[in-house]
Amino acid sequence: MKYNQAHIQPQMVFDKSTYQDLESQIDELDAEFKVREIEVTFNKEAYFFGQVSSTGDVTNFIRERILKGIEVQEHFIALYLNQANKIIGYYHHSTGTINATMVDTEIVAAVALKTLAKAVIISHNHPSGNLQPSEADRVMTRRIKEALKLFDIALLDHVIVTREGYFSFAERGERSLSGMAGADSKLEQKLREEILRQLKKVTNANAPNLFEMMQSPKGYEQVEQMVINKVLHDQMVPAAVIPLLETELEMV
Repeated sequence: MKYNQAHIQPQMVFDKSTYQDLESQIDELDAEFKVREIEVTFNKEAYFFGQVSSTGDVTNFIRERILKGIEVQEHFIALYLNQANKIIGYYHHSTGTINATMVDTEIVAAVALKTLAKAVIISHNHPSGNLQPSEADRVMTRRIKEALKLFDIALLDHVIVTREGYFSFAERGERSLSGMAGADSKLEQKLREEILRQLKKVTNANAPNLFEMMQSPKGYEQVEQMVINKVLHDQMVPAAVIPLLETELEMV
């Protein structure tokens, strides 16, 4: 008769400190391989009837959202609209100090994509009551406009709100909203003339990649826009942009 004995698995014994170290290592591995889903959630429902048909509609909506702090701190809010210009949501992006607030262009654009918005209106308040936009306001408007444009989302307006009034970039024809093509200031005209002079200097010998692109009307327009973007965003002089763009194209 054969006697069978149960097979006993060897046991491992950890002291308390060793066990805690092991748990810590497991947590680190767990965190390294986890990927979290990013969500945009909707909350704090607000009533708004109808479409956005005027700057007054936007101003009233914004004032209601930041009424208690309109003379205390700067707030930045983005309104997201559908194809019919109906507000599908708003994003209270930031609350700052008495004369400044931070704006992340990437986040404003990301929320527009997540909500499937077709248009955006941005707004912030000036607690001082001054309705005139600063140069920083114009730069920020231009950056958001160009970021949204990449995804065929329109920036309809930038509205500066105070308790007593408002300033609409769209109504005033601000160049940072309308773009350089619609601007007629002497400074911008000189800049365009300088860019044109530099583009005329492009030859097959000194910049073959740019020269090849510029042989068609569409390609020329693309090169011109590339130069304008470098001048406006990186504050480079047009003469320095041409060789830089040629180098970038060679690396592609």
